[in-house]
Amino acid sequence: MIIDIHAHCFPDGLAARAIAKLQQASGLKVYHDGTASDLARVTRQAGIDRAMVMPIATRPDQTPSINRWALGLQNETLGSFGTLHPKFDGWQSEIRWLSANGFKGIKLHPEYQGFMVDDERCYPMYEAVFAAGLAILFHTGVDVAYHEPYRCPPERLARMLNAFPGGTVIGAHMGGYRYWGDVEKYLLGRELYLDTSFSLGDLGPERMVSLMRRHGLAKILFGTDAPWSDPARDLAGIQSLGLADTELSAVLGGNAARLLGLGDRPAGALC
Repeated sequence: MIIDIHAHCFPDGLAARAIAKLQQASGLKVYHDGTASDLARVTRQAGIDRAMVMPIATRPDQTPSINRWALGLQNETLGSFGTLHPKFDGWQSEIRWLSANGFKGIKLHPEYQGFMVDDERCYPMYEAVFAAGLAILFHTGVDVAYHEPYRCPPERLARMLNAFPGGTVIGAHMGGYRYWGDVEKYLLGRELYLDTSFSLGDLGPERMVSLMRRHGLAKILFGTDAPWSDPARDLAGIQSLGLADTELSAVLGGNAARLLGLGDRPAGALC
């Protein structure tokens, strides 16, 4: 099973507007139209079995409605994390709802949501997420739609990790997009997953493999960040790195299946 741990789509009625706004801010090309059905299409065409949607509540009041939408979009091709906003007053009950409805984690984006990853005011929320057995996937490093100072560079993420040993954390974009020296300094070998999304083109094959091996291939997750990258191209890029078959199988899906608990679940199960 090949699993894309990091993809995006939007409710059908909002997709065109969301894509246009984000494309204007970032200048990035898009590879699907923003809807769940088109994400599922490009995922299947790429030869990827499952894509995990990473929704983001950019306003506190959006949190419940986005999570209910995420619950409803899941099918044999798409799964989803939930989301929380650090300023949403009902995060405690929302964590209970996410856990009761089978979600495996949440996506947080410090840039879009306006908080520093190591802001201790967020720590009670993190603690409750981890206590519920949920993972947190953070956007890390540069976001091309924003400017410095970025809110989740590797050094700050490392401080957060120090406060929550044993918490399941995924650092998107190999732990710090365009902060590669700091990824090496602060994160390699730590107990967190790194996803490959939107990173190979900037790192290049040799440095990508070096980071993956030095961090530990059991903690690397394949991701695309679709629609902002082409899933087929990203899959081919990882397949071309020269990893051994067992290593490639782990990175492309085995590690994510273990994280998501898919080994003992039917193909269409919620995650």
